Amino acid sequence: MPVYRLLIADDEALEREGLEWMISRSMPGVFEVIHAANGRTAIQRAEQHRPDIVLMDIKMPGIEGLEALRRIKDIHPRMKLVLVTAYDYFSYAKQALEIGVRDYMLKPAKREQMIGLLTSLVQELKEEHVRREEELKTTEKLARLEPLAESELAMHLMRERTSETGESDLLELLALPPDPSGYALVLSFEEEEPHRVSGGPGLWGGGGENGDTASRKHMYDAVKSWCRSRYTCVVSPLMGRHLAVFVIRPGETEESGGAGRSSHSEPKSASAEEGARACGEAAAATAACGAAGSAAKACHGQPVPPAASAEAAEPAAAASKLHGYVSGRLGRRATVGAGRAHHGLTGLRRSYAEACAAAINADESAFVRVYDGEPAGDGPPIPAGNAAAGHGVPSELELAAQRLLSEREERTTSVLKEAKDWIDAHFVEEITLEQAAERVHLSLHYFSKMFKRHMGESFIDYVTRLRIDRAKELMKNDELSLKEVCFEVGYKDPNYFSRVFRKVTGISPTGYRGR
Repeated sequence: MPVYRLLIADDEALEREGLEWMISRSMPGVFEVIHAANGRTAIQRAEQHRPDIVLMDIKMPGIEGLEALRRIKDIHPRMKLVLVTAYDYFSYAKQALEIGVRDYMLKPAKREQMIGLLTSLVQELKEEHVRREEELKTTEKLARLEPLAESELAMHLMRERTSETGESDLLELLALPPDPSGYALVLSFEEEEPHRVSGGPGLWGGGGENGDTASRKHMYDAVKSWCRSRYTCVVSPLMGRHLAVFVIRPGETEESGGAGRSSHSEPKSASAEEGARACGEAAAATAACGAAGSAAKACHGQPVPPAASAEAAEPAAAASKLHGYVSGRLGRRATVGAGRAHHGLTGLRRSYAEACAAAINADESAFVRVYDGEPAGDGPPIPAGNAAAGHGVPSELELAAQRLLSEREERTTSVLKEAKDWIDAHFVEEITLEQAAERVHLSLHYFSKMFKRHMGESFIDYVTRLRIDRAKELMKNDELSLKEVCFEVGYKDPNYFSRVFRKVTGISPTGYRGR
């Protein structure tokens, strides 16, 4: 049983000791009692011990009780505050309510009233503790789900596919707009040895396989952290030497030309001058950069043409800054391709295809490029797998994405096998879909969909089939009554068992046994 801290603040020592004696006798082992002889000491004790409950007298020398309670409330808002006083003045009660005092008790406090109040407060503390624990568990689950949801949404955008987890669910989970606008960046690392920074090992160099894996993770985490600190974005997993960044422009369409700003993103309608300035910054850190225009080409730190549109200028600026960070801060040679800004999820997919096309068309003299194809309309995304024509997703990206999907499918198969084994061993018990999902640490919705997809039937249908198949086996034993068979396979009501059996087999249990 937890022990709660109780602060008794009263200038009369006899009063404090009397309250402690009464409470200790009636509620042994529940409280650790702390004394304070005046308001100043009560504040100090509250700062030091963080009591759960405070019993405070109003009239004390120096800082009076109500003022002390105000300051204590600022220290620990969850403290339960109780006034214990001989003064039954309405003005005191009004001030006490404004502070958040839980109750108001007149001296001399009767034992039944005091113990009843403290018992009620302890119950409140217990309930609040349970609620906080549940909130922490929920927060922890969301923290674990968010990276998975981000990777899943990125894969949706990188490949035209559907899955059991809908895009709207993923957007909601990630607190993104339901119909986002934005653009894509594709970061592609060079194959050759990375730059050496301060004479140290290259970012991906040395250390063998384990060292390479650790350095890849370090670089990926650094890039992702940098992007998320500047933009509202979705960052894909690192696939081979590539990753994609989808920068979200909330509440804006291509037609509106708005200049909204989110709490995590830079200005959403960058001018041509801003794009040129970003190009210059990136060029100072490394090589040349990309510019935007009606036929955007690679540049070497030169101004972006005045005709550059916002749909291309902003991605150009973002791509240049990302390249500058990767090259200058991480010491890694890389190419950044940028797609133009489009509206909706279809637009983000198109921007990704554009970014891939731009990335693979970059050459040694230009490491940042913005897609320079025909102006984007509302048509379908650029098809993947046509890299040779300059308008497709690089085959390496396609293969990497496919490998990632295959690995995920393998993991899902393994998890579902674990769930199936557990269900097979416990189907005669009162098991639920929620229990099975929790067993393998998947969300209820996702587990239900994946189970039906892989097993060919729902969780309920699968458990029912196991029970009926088991019932058929048991019916071969004439020594067992149908009622006993019903109980053996997990049903409590023979009539319900009979209905389920008939629904599955087309015949009653009696008819089945009599065949």
